[in-house]
Amino acid sequence: MTTPVGDVRVRRPQQHEALLIELRDEAAFATFRDILLFAAAVGAHVKRRVAFTSSGEPVRYETLREPMFSETLINMIAASELADDPEIMDVTRTGERVRIFEEYANGGLEYIQEQVNMRHEPANLVVIGLVTEALARSGAAEAVSVEELLSGISW
Repeated sequence: MTTPVGDVRVRRPQQHEALLIELRDEAAFATFRDILLFAAAVGAHVKRRVAFTSSGEPVRYETLREPMFSETLINMIAASELADDPEIMDVTRTGERVRIFEEYANGGLEYIQEQVNMRHEPANLVVIGLVTEALARSGAAEAVSVEELLSGISW
């Protein structure tokens, strides 16, 4: 039996409640929804999916997917996790996609907390560092030799 999309709730991992509050209050995240989206992206990036049972106040799925990109992120994470199962995108499996998203968000929060502990910095500075590192990696131009540039040219 499947849960109607309007009844799906996205759980917040209870063990990271203090970190969630710190990120909301100090790291300029307006809502827990925004934190969960960021944490899931971090969790997917570092390939950390962590199941949990104890949760704080859940967020309605409809609220979570309010920014247009949110549902896309949730779907992309689930599709990459279950690449051999195209039916994961079926509306009847929304709950399963949400569970995968929750577990990556939990893994991302766990990673962020580890970074806070290792760097001895507040969470807001860790978030800035993670974003800066991601931007530096994705936008950096790589040096190419003249031979590599000319290898595709036929005279």
